[in-house]
Amino acid sequence: MHNVAMTNSATRLLLAALASVLTAWAAPAPAQADASDYIRHVSDQGSAPRALEVAITGFEAPSGARVDLVGAIHVADRAYFAELDRRLAEYGVVLYELVGEPGRVSAPRGASISMVGLMQGGMKNALGLAFQLDEIDYGRDNMVHADLTPDAFSASMRERKESFLGMMLRAWAMAMAEQGSGKTAGEEAEFIKALFADDRQLALKRVLAEQLSGQTELLETLAGDDGSTLITVRNQRALEVLREQLDAGARDIAIFYGAGHMPDFEKRLVEEFGMRRVSNEWIEAWDLR
Repeated sequence: MHNVAMTNSATRLLLAALASVLTAWAAPAPAQADASDYIRHVSDQGSAPRALEVAITGFEAPSGARVDLVGAIHVADRAYFAELDRRLAEYGVVLYELVGEPGRVSAPRGASISMVGLMQGGMKNALGLAFQLDEIDYGRDNMVHADLTPDAFSASMRERKESFLGMMLRAWAMAMAEQGSGKTAGEEAEFIKALFADDRQLALKRVLAEQLSGQTELLETLAGDDGSTLITVRNQRALEVLREQLDAGARDIAIFYGAGHMPDFEKRLVEEFGMRRVSNEWIEAWDLR
């Protein structure tokens, strides 16, 4: 029984870690939006896995300005990033996510942030995928930094008494609470099978794609009732920059952030900016065929 508990907990911890590095933790979602509106796992008519897809969702302000939430998964197929890069070049302004210094696209400093970068690199290699910072052109004139600096990120984490370890311990507690419920038994079996599959990369992608699209409850718990630096504080900073750009006359804007940020962004665009959703399009991020 002890070994079963360890396997269960380890699986949940792994899923939590992967969700964080691939899309970021999600904040509590408003009634009109949740994570499934921005990332989904799709199958063909025969139930064979087809793709992990991420949404581009458009909003219109009362002034007529257009803001698109361009969701991202940070480790994905190279073709996905090529399509995103093409689309991003067409916007007047792109507000982009990166905990770092404005105008400097490089691996951010700080132990916790660097750990996330290391995990992303490991996921890229394990799944045979590409990494966002290697594929997107951040040097274009329309790219505007809209995130925290490393110092501001660390200060917010300290002020909120947050840590990556604390979030992982919450995931561990949830796993232990679900022990024996049978809820995660199938997940564990599929994950172990994938590790020994002939095409390990494809098998792992299929397992993780299904899990990533179904992690809303876990991610909301990790974020906590008051939100988190990872989502809430960084989103507030992005929307400060959005307001500056709107005040300066920008009318065609993309917010290019991890898909896990998008439910909170949608809530704030509707409530704080008076915007309404006008479009939704899905882009294939992982080919699971």
